[in-house]
Amino acid sequence: MIIFLILENSQKKNWWNKSGDFKILHKINPIRIEYILKNFKRSLKGKKVLDIGCGGGLVSESLSLKGAFVTAIDENNKNLNQAKNHAKINSLKINYIKSSFDNFYKKNKNKFDLILCLEVLEHIDNFKKTLQQITTLVKPKGTLVLSTINRNLKSLILAKIFGEYILNWIPIGTHEFEKFIKPVEIIDVLENKNLKIKDIKGLEFNPISNQWLLTNNTNVNYFIVGKK
Repeated sequence: MIIFLILENSQKKNWWNKSGDFKILHKINPIRIEYILKNFKRSLKGKKVLDIGCGGGLVSESLSLKGAFVTAIDENNKNLNQAKNHAKINSLKINYIKSSFDNFYKKNKNKFDLILCLEVLEHIDNFKKTLQQITTLVKPKGTLVLSTINRNLKSLILAKIFGEYILNWIPIGTHEFEKFIKPVEIIDVLENKNLKIKDIKGLEFNPISNQWLLTNNTNVNYFIVGKK
């Protein structure tokens, strides 16, 4: 019985288990990829991509399959090991690096055609400093795609209370409401770093159709695209 519970918990923590702890990311991943491709507006073949906070590699693999040269960073060894193993199984060459963004930024000398920071900023203590650093790594005419969670009463109820405690979509304690970010706070940083805001979209769950959809409602989850 104990062994079964250990194995069951291990499977739930598997990034590539579509019914495990990361099932929500599997459901929204096709939407994220479509949105990224639509806003990049060019072929990814041969382009340099940076995936910040890559987790188990869901987005990294999708873009690698499109021909991009992907560099993906994450601080968590378990995440990266799963990402590397899955990429190896699928014969994908992805440059996975164990690093905080701060350390990567200090050592990195490259600039990227496309930078992704998805569901990461709301976990950072000083998101403004990090975002300012990220913008310097975007090539001229390059694209930055961000996704995070708005800070208001609705996001507290839906993303924090319902998402963690009632619907059990994500583990309890995943989010801190105080770290949620209003769109205007991100826009201010990007515009001050000379990035033009090209698109803002919300991501909502429709309980009737049981589907996630892109909308114009940015009250909870949302994307922002900036271009140099």
